[in-house]
Amino acid sequence: MMRRFSCLALLLACAALSGCLSHVAAREDSGSLGIRWREDFETACRDAASESRPLLVVLVAGELKDKC
Repeated sequence: MMRRFSCLALLLACAALSGCLSHVAAREDSGSLGIRWREDFETACRDAASESRPLLVVLVAGELKDKC
């Protein structure tokens, strides 16, 4: 009985901590928050590769109002 409780407590603790750790806010002055829009996919891929940065692809239906 105690072994089951220990396993359950461990699983619940892991679940709770994983949720907390994944929601840590980035610093406001972090460069990772800088979003730069590109007009086409090829340009975005080339820029991401040259800067060794990940590429975030967003499908937008219609025109963007102000491109952030």
